[in-house]
Parts: sequence; structure tokens; C-alpha cells
Amino acid sequence: MRITPNITMQNSLYNIQRSRALMDGIQEKIASGKNYSRPSDDPVSARLLVGINDKLTAGEQYDNNIKKAEIWMKMTTTALQGMTDYVYQAKSLAASVASGTADVNIRNNALTQIDAIKQQIIDMGNTQHNGIYIFGGGVTTTAPFTSGPSPYYQGDDTELRVEIGPGSTETMNLVGSQVLTPDEAASQTFGTTNVLQTLDDLRAAIVANDVTGIQAGVQSLYQAGIQLENAQSTVASRMLRLDGAAKMNEGTRNTLLTVYGNVQTADYAKLAVEMTQQQTAFEATLSSTAKIGQMSLLDYL
Repeated sequence: MRITPNITMQNSLYNIQRSRALMDGIQEKIASGKNYSRPSDDPVSARLLVGINDKLTAGEQYDNNIKKAEIWMKMTTTALQGMTDYVYQAKSLAASVASGTADVNIRNNALTQIDAIKQQIIDMGNTQHNGIYIFGGGVTTTAPFTSGPSPYYQGDDTELRVEIGPGSTETMNLVGSQVLTPDEAASQTFGTTNVLQTLDDLRAAIVANDVTGIQAGVQSLYQAGIQLENAQSTVASRMLRLDGAAKMNEGTRNTLLTVYGNVQTADYAKLAVEMTQQQTAFEATLSSTAKIGQMSLLDYL
């Protein structure tokens, strides 16, 4: 095959362009701080980076879900603690008139306080977060509890679950019927005392000065307090799980960011060396091309 001057010049031009392209690539990495700006730079690494980005995005959503659930559960805990305090307060009031010897004024004062306690408990059962009733189950826009008569609970038994990790969910709500009005065996998760019915029955017993009824009310309120404390323990255990999930997600995020940085973050020291080498090669290519371009048949005569 005859090597013509035209072929020689084309090869020289190709080498110049190739060397220039390598220099431009290094300069782009230095300017952007990234090893890869487009998938064609390295398809395997690009796929890895896309996968890491997807996992980081999912991790952010898990963190948001956990924070949302934590706020919800903190509000639930506050409401449950308030209910518990009021139930024990009602128990003390009932105990103070359980002998049957209290005069009418004392009993009437106890009735007034028990009515107020019942309303306070209902109000706490109707606690809202961002316009959503937290004890209503799937019924989130209508107050779940009424003052009666029975049925006091107007919500349902839907559990609201959030995803807190890959394939991992947690229930963030307590169903109101389980907390205050466990009338059905299926909803007796924390206890069997219908708190609102107990308060109504206690009121009727105090009005009638029914010692047996009042004493039964005292015992029922004691059980109601335990029931509400059991509910608080459930929320506390869920919050511990959320905390563990948050820590795990943070560890996963840090690992992914480290891998991402190792793959994508440009090594400026290495790039500086490569740039120097490529500039030397580019200048050598230009020099040799200039010399080749000056040659003619007369140089060999």
C-alpha cells in the first residue's frame, strides 16, 4: 500500500484531534469536579451512579416518612398521657364519694368535674394533626368521638402505615376504638374498658348515690388507666423502631455518598498529572506534524 502525503496529513490531523479531545475531557473534569458528565463517558459507572441516586432519593423519602410518623406519635403520646391523667383524676373523684355518705353538694361537685373530664377526654380523642384526626383510623376528616349516647366512636379500624425502609413499614396511628371504646373483641388490643361508657355509668351511679355502682366505676377507671398506659407503651415501642430505622437510613446514606464520591468526584492531583502529560503529547504531535508537513521529495534527493 502506497502511503501518500494526503494519508500522512489525515493521520496527523486525527492524532491532533484525538489529543485535543483528551485534553478537553480532562479540562471538563477539572472544571466540573466530576469524572463523568454523561453516560457515554463510562456506561458501567453511569449505571452505578444512577442506582445510587435512586437509593438516595428513596432514603430521603424514608426519612420524611419517619419524621412525619414521629410527629404523629408524639402528638398521640401527649393525648394519651392527658387521657390517662384525667381517668385517674375521675377515679379519685369517684373514690371520694364511694362510701355513700357524701352530701348532695359534694356529689354534685364530683358530677360537674366528671362531666368536664369526659369532655376533655373526648377533645383529646379528637386531636388533629394538619387537619387530620389522629385517632379516627381511615376517617380522617370527621371527629371520631362524640359525647354519646353509645356508640361514642365514629371512626373505623384502619391502620395508617408508612414505609420507613426498603420493604419495611410501621403503623403510625392508634385506632380510637382500641384506646377508649373497645366494645368488640377484635379491637381489645390494650384492654376491655369502654372509658366513655364507664364515665356515663359512673355519673348515673353518683346521681343515684349507688355505692355498688360507684365502686364498680372506680375499678373500671383503674383498668382504663392501665389500658391507656398500655397504649402509650405501644407508641413508645414504635418510636424506638422509628429511631432505629432513622439511624440505619443515615448509615446507608453515608455509605452511598462515600461510594458516589469515590466514583464521581474528580481527583485533581491525578488530573493535573494527566493534563501535563497530555499537553506534552499534544505539543509533540503538533511538532511532528509541522515537520512532516515541510517534507517533500527534494528532501530525499
